[in-house]
Amino acid sequence: MTTFAFAPVIAEDVECVVRRLLVAPEVRVAASQLVEPETIIATAATGVSRAARIALAVELGVAPGEVARYLVRALGERVEAGEVVAARRRGLRSLQVSSPIAGRLATLDEQTGTLVVVAEAPRRPVPALVAGEVIRITEGAVEIRAVGDLVAGTVLLGPESAGPLMVLADRPDRELPIDEFDERCRGTVVVAGMTVSSAVLRRLLDIGAAGVIVGSLSVSALEPFFRDLAQVRRVLTGFRGDWPLPFGILVMEGFGRIALADPFFEALRERTGRWAALLHGESIGLDRPVCFTPSRGLHGRSLQPVPLSVGMPVHLRIPAGPGIAHVRSLPFLARCLEGLAFEAVLVERDGRVETVPVDLVDPLEAP
Repeated sequence: MTTFAFAPVIAEDVECVVRRLLVAPEVRVAASQLVEPETIIATAATGVSRAARIALAVELGVAPGEVARYLVRALGERVEAGEVVAARRRGLRSLQVSSPIAGRLATLDEQTGTLVVVAEAPRRPVPALVAGEVIRITEGAVEIRAVGDLVAGTVLLGPESAGPLMVLADRPDRELPIDEFDERCRGTVVVAGMTVSSAVLRRLLDIGAAGVIVGSLSVSALEPFFRDLAQVRRVLTGFRGDWPLPFGILVMEGFGRIALADPFFEALRERTGRWAALLHGESIGLDRPVCFTPSRGLHGRSLQPVPLSVGMPVHLRIPAGPGIAHVRSLPFLARCLEGLAFEAVLVERDGRVETVPVDLVDPLEAP
């Protein structure tokens, strides 16, 4: 029989390699250097550069090979949106062509008479987010070996971020009123309980929170920050370019109104006051995002998959009903109503036994 093993969703003193992914970086650290969470490891672009193509030959009414003589700014120079880049006198009239975007005059194709203006993405300093040792620097990443504890969530909306962990909620199934979010939240990763409203998100934006952890989130809480519902849907399906908030939201269970699972809440509460980093799964080599709290230890154990076994407490990743359960069978081959076969286990929660695909079952903690 096939043995199914998965990474636990709660793990202590594990050694991880955190990959800080960078676009066009200017790296400021070296291999073997020790870094703190707030150490600036690089400056990097915040997104992808965009370009505008201007058909100068058509706009000026000249042959492509003659376009260069009408440029009023040299290639390589920066221009503002609306600034004239080429002009031609035609009788008593002067034809002028302006750049539609701010950027740099990158190239001029004399075969087509097309000018390309490139708007470079803004650059920003990139902090390490975790304490550890830089072990590798590549063209698009700085890799940091870190030791700490992790609690895995379902989805991280928005950017990776970090700050001291503040557990504001007093229980995992409570939605806190807006007046409980105050200056204490500034610069912190806030554990806000079951869910948050759009009003609370706006309060946290005004205060300057570093991140938010909730059991669940509703689409209505996000809608006021987007142009339309289609933009919200793009974000919920993994497109990160449209995220409007400066902090990330780690959703532990799913969308709707679902309480934080008790083990997650307790694990986070035990780490109150420690530095916490909200990381996308690909940054730490997992298939789901995590809240990672670095320790000062130099050595930790590797994060090993845990085989599913009878009696084991597990977390179910069922979209319509996530939660904590116990395994009641070894994996077996099951069939759905359409006749398709899938590997499954029996699990028990709240006195009921149900069949769940093994891909939706995660060991709760490492042994």
